[in-house]
Amino acid sequence: MRKIIAYALILSLLLSAFPGRVLAAGGNILYLIAWGGYAPDTAVTVQTTVQATEKQNNTSLYYTISLGGTVYATHTTPLGRLNAWETATDEWSTMNTGWPAGTYTITVCWSPGSSTNCGIAGPVTTTYYIVPTLGWGLSLTGLAFLMYFLWRRRAEFEPAGERIRA
Repeated sequence: MRKIIAYALILSLLLSAFPGRVLAAGGNILYLIAWGGYAPDTAVTVQTTVQATEKQNNTSLYYTISLGGTVYATHTTPLGRLNAWETATDEWSTMNTGWPAGTYTITVCWSPGSSTNCGIAGPVTTTYYIVPTLGWGLSLTGLAFLMYFLWRRRAEFEPAGERIRA
């Protein structure tokens, strides 16, 4: 009887030391990737693939995109039912309106229900760098100046004439 009590005590200590991990339903986040958003006011697309290691019901993916301590976007996708060893891929986009340049951290958690506690898998993070560009107006102006400069110097780019011997 003392052994049973000792085992129960050890198990309860382990469960309290690792909440949400020991009893969490099984699954893996296979990959997380982001692309796009290279210019201001364009879409940043995030894609994730998950695999259930046992049957999952009513689960969701929760995403955040942050720079430093500021969160610029969040998104939740309900996944529904997954059987053991079944995979699911999710893709979503958000506009980078008003986002400063920098290295953003994209985080995804796979949780039961609509929770954000990473109860199944995660958090998994990746980084993504956004560089604001000149935009179409300044790019076209620069191209026009380059064309004008080349036109003014066109004589310097003409090939030298060759003598033709008769």
